[in-house]
Amino acid sequence: MRAALAGTTGNAVLMGVAEVGTPIGWVLLPGLLGVSARPRVAALVSAWAGVLVVASVLVPVIPGHRSDPQALLASTLSLTAVPLLAWARRRTRTASVTRAAGPTDVAVFTVPAGPGSAALAVCGSPGEIGAAVPLRGGGLLALVGTVTGAALDTPAGRRAIEQTFRRHARPAASPQRLAGVLDQAVRDLAPAGHLRATIVRVDRSGAVEAARCGSPDLITVAADRAALAGVPAGPALGSTRPAGSPARTGSAARARSTARAGSAARAGSASPGGGATPSPVTGRRVAAVAAAFADAHGERWVRVLDQVAADDDPAGAARRLTRGPRGGRRTGPALVVDPGPPSRA
Repeated sequence: MRAALAGTTGNAVLMGVAEVGTPIGWVLLPGLLGVSARPRVAALVSAWAGVLVVASVLVPVIPGHRSDPQALLASTLSLTAVPLLAWARRRTRTASVTRAAGPTDVAVFTVPAGPGSAALAVCGSPGEIGAAVPLRGGGLLALVGTVTGAALDTPAGRRAIEQTFRRHARPAASPQRLAGVLDQAVRDLAPAGHLRATIVRVDRSGAVEAARCGSPDLITVAADRAALAGVPAGPALGSTRPAGSPARTGSAARARSTARAGSAARAGSASPGGGATPSPVTGRRVAAVAAAFADAHGERWVRVLDQVAADDDPAGAARRLTRGPRGGRRTGPALVVDPGPPSRA
């Protein structure tokens, strides 16, 4: 927001110094800055640009905007349209995200993922982090994780992390780059705290790539059986190491074998935040759960993996994965991706 306001102010100064009085010179850059931002930011940018236009007319210290009614009307209409265009752009981007019907204690959102679809289930459990961003062309970037730390595990802290992910989720962004961005965001938000997360990317062809940062292994489904994907383990994001992780760096092979034995497959590193290695994931269905899921189910968390294959659609599978052990409280988030087109069998 500050960059957009600074750009608008700089544009007004430049137009005045260059003695440009036409409406297009005064509203083009603010309009572009506003349309590319959120609707509320766009409204603020338009209002500030309008103030600068009026000031240049009423206080002509240097030549400013033309003062004839036609020019002022053109600028007014143009600046008024900017928030509307920003709202339409945002609505178009999020129209593909829909909420599936289901119980009130869990919200399941479905979104296109390449030729297939994905579902993200969130239920407001402690430390829950979940976000899914559809990409232009049909791709998807998703984040599931758990935060730990008094400053992070608050509504404001969790929202800040999710907004950081959404802001940097672009078609060219890789899971590794997003892991670096989130690592810095966690360090800035909380000197003592960490985020155990999985970042999943689905491209327009349906290819799935994921990076683990202190989180459990991903789950893949082949035929009607589920298994661990064997994605290399990376360190948690932030400034402190998760409790219980070893002080020395463990190899990816040892982390995978630990996961297969039924542990939470947490990564240990002396320098959290560095070393997330993206890896391709194959299967007719791919799922990711947060560290809180493994914590809640304990050593038996691997035994519930076949739940991923139990439903025909990803929304049902994601909802099923949030069930607590022995009928206890739900634990989220959970992401389920069907990267291929729906079966017509």
